[in-house]
Amino acid sequence: MEKIENMIKAFSERTVESATKGFIVECNDDLTNAVKEYLNSLPEEELIEVQTFLSKLLNLCYNGSLFESSIKSEELNLVQQLSKDDLFLFKETIIYFYGRLPIKGNIDVLKKAYYMDDNKYIKLNITFTSLEFFDEEIENDFVNKLVPGSEYDIMLRSWTLAFFKNADNPYDYRDNGGNWEVAKKPRIDRFAINDENNHKFKKAMAFRLLDFVVLDLFLENRKTDSLTDDEKKIVQDAFIDYDKFSENKIKKLGEYKRKIIQY
Repeated sequence: MEKIENMIKAFSERTVESATKGFIVECNDDLTNAVKEYLNSLPEEELIEVQTFLSKLLNLCYNGSLFESSIKSEELNLVQQLSKDDLFLFKETIIYFYGRLPIKGNIDVLKKAYYMDDNKYIKLNITFTSLEFFDEEIENDFVNKLVPGSEYDIMLRSWTLAFFKNADNPYDYRDNGGNWEVAKKPRIDRFAINDENNHKFKKAMAFRLLDFVVLDLFLENRKTDSLTDDEKKIVQDAFIDYDKFSENKIKKLGEYKRKIIQY
């Protein structure tokens, strides 16, 4: 409860000092859901201020390199004094909420952070946040890194399992084979969402390509595993001709479909 209160206080006060106290925390569903409920209750003019605040914080994390703005030395010092681990958690929180406000921020800010940061987990989190914008540049770059057997493949499989298993530290968890039902089921369930009247439709579309990629990586890794006939039917029927997708993305989605149902 204290963590939720501290984060909401940081969003309310919108000072760098309050953010360094409220944002340095490992997020979980209870925390993010409570904070999102608070943010969703704010009037638009206040949401714009929150959005500007998050942009400012992210810019401070990269020493003002994301965009030109006047930076106060005392605020920059507060961020620069954070330990490596605390800075990581600070960035994570900022990136997560930047893409989950009821109003959208500037995708170019995320792109600059994505290319400047060499931490693969930060790249992962920026990618997830960028999906809400339906801008494919970051998504394409990240997907291209997900070669079976690569460090990015291992990271994504491990992080996915750790997230759904509620591992104590998802960044130390390592996938070592075995049952991956907790990773498969949420994706199969999302593939079954094809009706735009479903309130989860937009999110399902935002994650459609990465859901296919994750499924493919696990099937490649498990070798002898395959989907059930019912699961293959859901994958086969998954909607991909979305008007927010480029032709290249629709083509890629079709290729993943055909590959996955042949395992």
